[in-house]
Amino acid sequence: MLGRSIRFRDAHGSGLRHCTPLPGPLPVITSGIDGLTRVVIALLLACVMAPASARERILRHDVDARILADGRIDVTERIELRAEGRIFRHGLVREFPLRGVGLDGEPLVAEVQVQDVLRDGRAEPWRVERVGDVLRLHTGDARHLPMPSQPVYTVHYRSARQIVPGETQDVMTLDAMGTGHPVPVEQATVSVTLPAPVEVGGLRAEGVTAAGGRDLHIALSATGQARWTLTRPLPAHAGLRVRLAFPKDIAAAPEPRQQVIWWLRDHAGLILALAGWLVLAIYCVLRWQRVRQPLVFGVVPLRHEPPAGFSPAGLRYIRRMRYDARAFAADLLASAVDDHLRIQRVPQGARTGWRIDRTREGAHALPTMEQRALVSALLPEPRDTVELRRHSGERIARAWKAHETALRRRFQPALFRAHRGAIVGALAIAAASAGPALWFSRHAPTLPATLLVVASMAPVLLAFVMLVREPTAEGRRLLAHAEGLRRSMASAAKDARRGVGGTAPQLDAARYARLLPYAVALDVEDAWTSAFAASVGATAARNAVAGFPWYRGITVTDLGRFSRSMGDSLSARLAAVVHPRRRRHRETGGDRAAGEDTRQA
Repeated sequence: MLGRSIRFRDAHGSGLRHCTPLPGPLPVITSGIDGLTRVVIALLLACVMAPASARERILRHDVDARILADGRIDVTERIELRAEGRIFRHGLVREFPLRGVGLDGEPLVAEVQVQDVLRDGRAEPWRVERVGDVLRLHTGDARHLPMPSQPVYTVHYRSARQIVPGETQDVMTLDAMGTGHPVPVEQATVSVTLPAPVEVGGLRAEGVTAAGGRDLHIALSATGQARWTLTRPLPAHAGLRVRLAFPKDIAAAPEPRQQVIWWLRDHAGLILALAGWLVLAIYCVLRWQRVRQPLVFGVVPLRHEPPAGFSPAGLRYIRRMRYDARAFAADLLASAVDDHLRIQRVPQGARTGWRIDRTREGAHALPTMEQRALVSALLPEPRDTVELRRHSGERIARAWKAHETALRRRFQPALFRAHRGAIVGALAIAAASAGPALWFSRHAPTLPATLLVVASMAPVLLAFVMLVREPTAEGRRLLAHAEGLRRSMASAAKDARRGVGGTAPQLDAARYARLLPYAVALDVEDAWTSAFAASVGATAARNAVAGFPWYRGITVTDLGRFSRSMGDSLSARLAAVVHPRRRRHRETGGDRAAGEDTRQA
């Protein structure tokens, strides 16, 4: 066995390794196991003494970059490597950063197009894939490289957008060797050639590696060339980035049309997201306006009595298809008119306070389930009392919740439900814009902004689902009845002043009080009170209101202020107690009556 090399598989099973034989004859196997042991030890020593040349590495990496007159960069890389089947199995993997940060922190953008790849002068199969901000080039196919071998790869590609214009100089930054090399690099050079000669004083070259230290020698030439040469090997993942500054107009600046194309390419996803958000918002507003009150503008017969079995809050709830403080106030007032409660307005300094007293047992006798839920939660025991102040906020909030829950259970989905067609349309718009927007932005710097815009579609959709409701067939009939009642009460004052009663019943104090909660619920309490005053006379109307058994406290001298107090003031006070942080009540016109002058109503 003298003068022969021995091969065996390494511990990774990735190929055969050559082991240098020991000088002299191998030990003679004299007996059984002892002789075999000596042979194995000798083989292991031979492998340990194998030369360092068996390590996988890049022997030489030369980069020749030529800046073209149109501003693009034509690059040819020659990479000679040592392949042992561990890292370089099928071929070479080269990474090209497409976005990053320059030596001075400036943002960098590159567009790389691989032209061809050669191995030892012959065409080599290759493919590219985008991985985040990196374009990764894979060479070779399913076949393995010969092991061991020293192939030479030639990679030819072109790059754009790597020249950043300045006031007096343009700057080119090139990642000559990315940090993706998992093996050390023994030798490397980078050559950048300008399209025209430039004096050395007009050039400024820099280079940096992740290894740190003085790793580079830089040479400039008046022919318009700069050359970087490694002065010592680079460890794995060190990388090499070079930058060359040269006078303006050496390379042509990109045309405005090209700049617009680049800008649109970078912002395409964000533009799609913003456009989708705008279309979604417009669609939601238009559909909401179309379906929120489908019978308001139609021909509706006048109604002089409310629908049987529905409370004032129920009519307001079906009209608005959501709950608010005025619905609470309307049913509170209706329960007082039905002789279950007494509403008292009491002076509190410069403001008016409110107190609600329960006057009798039998909340189950109230006509609707929502009124029963309200009274039972607010004043559970006979002779209970509550002041509408912040210290009673927890009790009033429980009554608010019980009242709202009762209305929701009764009306949804029996009388109205979410408008399915409108919601499906909104979801389709959101999906059709969000999907492509995120796809186009997945590698763009605008991805965070695009995600923010897409995420902001969620509250728009949620609000749309909550607001856009459609009535059922029974709900439409109830809406028509409520609208007829509202129009009848709104026009009652004009009819009374003209002396035209029509088919409406006589408006006396009993009828006025009975329908006042419905007027509050339908936002026509002022018109209804004016109709009462016109029908019986202002003095008689004030005396009648002063004699109501369910209202006490402030002397009634102004019927208009009385009606506003039953609507705006009571609603605003309830809202301020339940939601103390809301300084303005959006549904009733604010807090103007929550604490008005106390001496007269």
